[in-house]
Amino acid sequence: MSTKVESESLATDLEDHALEPVPLSRRQSLTQMIIVQIGWNISVSSFLVGGVVGGGTTFGEGMAAILVGNLVLVAVAALIGLVGYRTGLSSYLAARVVFGRHGALVVSLLLGVVAMGFIGVLMDTWSGAVHKLIPAIPPWAFILAFGAAITTTAIFGFKGMAKFSAIAVPIEIAIALLALFKIAGGDGGFAEVVAQQPAVPIGFAAAVGAVISTWITGAALVGDVTRFAVRGRDVIIACFAGFVVGAGVFETIATVSAMSVGNSNFVLVMQGLGLLAPAAVMLVLALWNTADNNLYSASLAFTNASNTLRLRIGKPVWTLIAITIAVLVAFAGLAAKFLVFLNVIALIAPPFAGVVIAHFWVLARRQMSGRLLETAPSVRLEALAAWVLAAVLSKYTDVLLTDAIEGLVYGLVCYSALGWAVAAFRRSAPVAVAAETGEGDVR
Repeated sequence: MSTKVESESLATDLEDHALEPVPLSRRQSLTQMIIVQIGWNISVSSFLVGGVVGGGTTFGEGMAAILVGNLVLVAVAALIGLVGYRTGLSSYLAARVVFGRHGALVVSLLLGVVAMGFIGVLMDTWSGAVHKLIPAIPPWAFILAFGAAITTTAIFGFKGMAKFSAIAVPIEIAIALLALFKIAGGDGGFAEVVAQQPAVPIGFAAAVGAVISTWITGAALVGDVTRFAVRGRDVIIACFAGFVVGAGVFETIATVSAMSVGNSNFVLVMQGLGLLAPAAVMLVLALWNTADNNLYSASLAFTNASNTLRLRIGKPVWTLIAITIAVLVAFAGLAAKFLVFLNVIALIAPPFAGVVIAHFWVLARRQMSGRLLETAPSVRLEALAAWVLAAVLSKYTDVLLTDAIEGLVYGLVCYSALGWAVAAFRRSAPVAVAAETGEGDVR
């Protein structure tokens, strides 16, 4: 009997409620939420942000930019995350409600493929770096080993990521604090950092924009994690912990490194401090945190798309297919396209977040329940139109700090306006609309 129960539990963990709301019995504690969220937000991208902020601002400006930027991300993530908590739906099931059952097919496939392309490029980039550091490890070996490693956690969904983060997060925080301690004990210490003046100032607004752009995509998909929350306040606390404590602290360390030694490359900085081994551990753990969350999100996207197409393929299989796509991209040698993938993600994900926020908090704020899937239309044209329009506007206008922020705002504004206009039209001509849509299936 126990074997049967264990088998059923394993099957549930593998499928991870990819096609249904997370029931109350499967919700997780606040501690689990915080651990997973911090683990997700500790990323190699923090070191890139540190290079930008540390090289172009004073210490005070840099710290303020990191704090303000991450607080903005907390607000966005909380709005998206509360949708996940209240509905129990993953980002892609929520997309069904917003874009329609078949409209969400486009969203799922696009975001899933781009996420795996990003991971493939990431693996290609760092396999080359590892090979230079340790010539005995060929790039292909790192790609295969790393792909297999992240699959072992992502395939088990939330539980797999929680178990890995419970081990990785304390180690990463300890190494980060060690790095700060060593920098403080060096020549000049923090006094030199505080007195640092940038050679080429970028300004406070640009620094805030850099912080927000780096994690706006993660904020857009945070519902994949927060759907496991027990209480709404747990979502807000976990988002704060993830972005301010997780991403923010490591962006601060990278910024201090850039100001202290003129380099935000964590590996090189740690090597200069005589801490190469801890740096290698940090690098692997941070990459793992980033990659397995992307792999998990992509598997949910593909599972949702295949279900719409009436293909009976479970999430575990899609996890394996997704990592295969990433490995093939890595073997294609697209490391030079890393920034291209970042720009593509920054173009399509923020408008998606804006449209989702507009739907659940402006147009249908009283309709957050698990039964939303049953009433979702086939296609919600105004949502798709707003998504595309917001992406185009963010690409070709320069109104706010960055394209990513513009995409979020444009998505929210465009869909709110289109949604209200369509609703007003329906109220004024209900008979004509009913006749035009047949069974009211396309909206």
